[in-house]
Amino acid sequence: MEQTPESATNTNLNLNKAVKSLSSEVVKKVTDEWSGVKPTDKDMGVVQLTLDKGVKTTVIGTIYGLDFEIEEDDYKVNVFFDYYNRRLKVIDYSCKHYSNMLRRLAWLAETNEFDKVFVKAKQEDFQKFLSRGYIMEGILRYYFNGEDAYVLSRFSSATRAESPDLVAESQLIEKIIYESKPKIERKLPENIRLIKADKTHIAQLIYIYRQVFETYPSPLTNPDYIQSVMGRNVHFVLAMQGDEPVAAASAEINLKYSNAELTDCASIPSIQGKGIMQFIMKKLENILKEEKVLTSYSLARAKSIGMNKSFFRLDYEYSGRLIKNCDIFGEFEDLNIWVKRI
Repeated sequence: MEQTPESATNTNLNLNKAVKSLSSEVVKKVTDEWSGVKPTDKDMGVVQLTLDKGVKTTVIGTIYGLDFEIEEDDYKVNVFFDYYNRRLKVIDYSCKHYSNMLRRLAWLAETNEFDKVFVKAKQEDFQKFLSRGYIMEGILRYYFNGEDAYVLSRFSSATRAESPDLVAESQLIEKIIYESKPKIERKLPENIRLIKADKTHIAQLIYIYRQVFETYPSPLTNPDYIQSVMGRNVHFVLAMQGDEPVAAASAEINLKYSNAELTDCASIPSIQGKGIMQFIMKKLENILKEEKVLTSYSLARAKSIGMNKSFFRLDYEYSGRLIKNCDIFGEFEDLNIWVKRI
């Protein structure tokens, strides 16, 4: 719904009130990679991208990525130039001549100094990618309106393709699956309430994300960004402990393929380990059921035993690992795929 001037003013007043309600002592702890006065090593002030042969652009200001659609006679591909994570992400595609499309993607990645190309392929054509040098990283079950997606990547550097934590992360999954105790029915603590967040809660969301993430693969610490995605099939759930925001997560719905990614999971340190995130996930699932979404999935930090255990306890199925997929906490991290048919 479009805001009226009066409602917009009320929203701003609510945001200001929410910010002022946070204690000054806690606010001092809030930081992220853009809060300092020195430049970062990401070189994001002026970004130059090559979108196609003879098509270049320069973007002024902090840029995380850029959508671009390429249409030729024998293929059509929508790609995301993921500058922050130094990868080319294929959002969607249709293709008759795979060699032409994949040569184009390789050229775009290397021209822009991206060392990973990431694609979710269909069952009928995933071998077209394998036979041209892509590596299978997992299966995102039920992704395409109930049909499986095959997650493949092309790497162009050994440092991006190799993970020193691979064995430890695999052992963590084994430990969760084989050694987890039977699920105990837990109750949401009485002092915690869950809210389906809207634009009046942006300040609280920003507060959590700035406390938890020093770096993150999307601009979650930017209030304008959160406001914009709220209008594009992204739902946030916020946990409040009294007047203090303590945890949050979101669900990003893909209407075309009837799936949703559960993401942006964050809990402030004082409530970690208390199972609050599982209740947030359940509330997001209920929202997805209301929206008639078939499949829920998440990409969890492979190092995080808490998040991986949460998805296992919520009956998600582990189905692969994405190597050095995103920059979280200042380095490229492996992400585990968890999927559930809801």
